[in-house]
Amino acid sequence: MQGVVPKLPPRRVGLAVKLSSPEAIALGKEFLRELERRGIEGVADAESAGVLGAAGGPLRAELGRHVDAVVVLGGDGTFLSVSRGCPSATPVAGVNMGTLGFLTEHSREQAFTLLDDLAGGRVLVERRDRLQVVVSDHSERREFLALNDVVINKAALARILTINVEINGEFLSRYHADGLILATPTGSTAYNLSAGGPIVHPGLSALLITPICSHTLTNRPLVVPLEWRTRIWVDEGGEEAYLTLDGQQGLPLAGGERVEVGKAAEPLSLIRVPSASFFSILHQKLKWGEREG
Repeated sequence: MQGVVPKLPPRRVGLAVKLSSPEAIALGKEFLRELERRGIEGVADAESAGVLGAAGGPLRAELGRHVDAVVVLGGDGTFLSVSRGCPSATPVAGVNMGTLGFLTEHSREQAFTLLDDLAGGRVLVERRDRLQVVVSDHSERREFLALNDVVINKAALARILTINVEINGEFLSRYHADGLILATPTGSTAYNLSAGGPIVHPGLSALLITPICSHTLTNRPLVVPLEWRTRIWVDEGGEEAYLTLDGQQGLPLAGGERVEVGKAAEPLSLIRVPSASFFSILHQKLKWGEREG
């Protein structure tokens, strides 16, 4: 779902940069100056403030709750580290300072055009589904958000995992594999793609279930409605497992702990490049051939 969202110019714009990129840092300093020139307060997250020579702001994961819009200068990893704390009311734009950049689709050359559009209240916003992830045992319940994927894989030196999957209360399978990926369509071009999963248009409300190096060759990727509840657990007494969310947060997963995955109530508001369709991005990022004529 997308459209031009007319809104008052933002009074506060959050800025997060890739800390290891001199180019992102230099552009970030220039971006803050341009915000000030337009009468907009620039707020750097606490991690970026030091390298930008700016006043310290909120932590990166909380930046979106304190500003009207967020701009990320970096790659998809930097984008994911910021976006997990953004409510739907705070749109996020990514300027690609990395490599592939499926989420950070604005180019460096488009950075100040993006700033003009933000200042003029003219931005193209697309809602992207996120995953609500609940990890629970008999005594504790923890909740997380993920935009790209939830991954269960084996800890270092562990042997193959046995992962049980249940969908809407019905048992699906016991996967014997190195791990399992549960991805959104947005995350279909990330780890899911590397593991042989399908590319799914982000306009679809779907959950992709992709085994990692399955011991059973008939275990193939599966796509189910995102509105269904998916429950996963690793056999008690089995190998050590680890749960990773968007490649940003991780925690050990004890045998018997349940992981429930479903559609989050709040999607992410992603600021798009008006001229870039999903298919044109696939052509550009994955080097697919353009149609002749």
